[in-house]
Amino acid sequence: MLKAVWLTNVDSQVMNAHANLAEGLQRLAALGFNTIYPAVWQRGYTLYPSAVAQELTGASVLPNSPFEGRDLLAEIIELAEPLAMRVIPWFEYGLMVPPQSALARQYPDLLSCDKSGNLQRNVNGKPDPQVWLNPCHDRVQRFIADLIVDVVDRYPVTGIQLDDHFAFPVELGYDRFTQQLFQQDRCADVNWNDWRAGQLTALLTDIVSSLKSIRRDCIVSISPNPLSFSKSRYLVDWQQWAELGLIDELVLQVYRDRLDIFSHELTKPEVRAIQTKIPTLIGILTGLKTRPIATETIAQQVAMIGAKGFGGYACFFYETLFDRQLSPILVSRNQQQLIEIFRDRQLTIDNCDSIG
Repeated sequence: MLKAVWLTNVDSQVMNAHANLAEGLQRLAALGFNTIYPAVWQRGYTLYPSAVAQELTGASVLPNSPFEGRDLLAEIIELAEPLAMRVIPWFEYGLMVPPQSALARQYPDLLSCDKSGNLQRNVNGKPDPQVWLNPCHDRVQRFIADLIVDVVDRYPVTGIQLDDHFAFPVELGYDRFTQQLFQQDRCADVNWNDWRAGQLTALLTDIVSSLKSIRRDCIVSISPNPLSFSKSRYLVDWQQWAELGLIDELVLQVYRDRLDIFSHELTKPEVRAIQTKIPTLIGILTGLKTRPIATETIAQQVAMIGAKGFGGYACFFYETLFDRQLSPILVSRNQQQLIEIFRDRQLTIDNCDSIG
């Protein structure tokens, strides 16, 4: 079974120093985790040295960060190898960037807007709005593809991961460039939403083709939201992507607290169907800085994932996996409970209610 954890640089210290990484990966290995998804593309910058990023953003790595003067990805790979861990770099921000980033400020023509001409869009209720690179624009296509391909070309990673931010928010696409392109491409029966979704699929197709030309065994991992939400809000049809052979691994984000709702998402027809075709993991939320998740909830969800025969699970994120509460005070989880949940001695759905 694949057991994965996302490593992020937000509300987390694990990637901020080599010693933190070494300790963190050892802790994960002790619980039986065999896959890590470290963030490498975040807020319009890379967290590892990248000439591709520097050419467009002016910085080879996130400025004024703990990653300057280091090769974060090389460090992770070196530490993970003796632990037999898969390293799959996570291009977390996808086509999304902050409005104050160098990329957004220097290249406003590469961004997409809504019907009112607004570039900024709130994401998942967060207070800081983001802007989106236009997947229809050839320069955006080249940049994103080159950024991803460069990683696979330079580092011995297992694969790459794109998540729910590799998307085309349904409100966007009303900039002049996209509208003109649509008018040029449209046929009598073309649908506006389908056309925009097709632009995103075409970009992924180009990325996958380039990756596979370098390394046939490179895993393309996608971590989207449930299908109906993905298609209606972000024009992401990951079911079609699987049918086209564009993805090798699906990590479905099912961030639900109630077990009945969590179970319902796992039994949807499209989920059961893809589960028979490619490795399918379920992404579970272990907590956010101000949103603690009970240890018993994690235990129940892990048990259910195993009982339903999925290929594994991925926990978001490292810090909340080990600490039930991050703010205003740190509250660590019980180590023995974590061992009982994540080691090979898996709990059953019936007896996991006793974990607290």
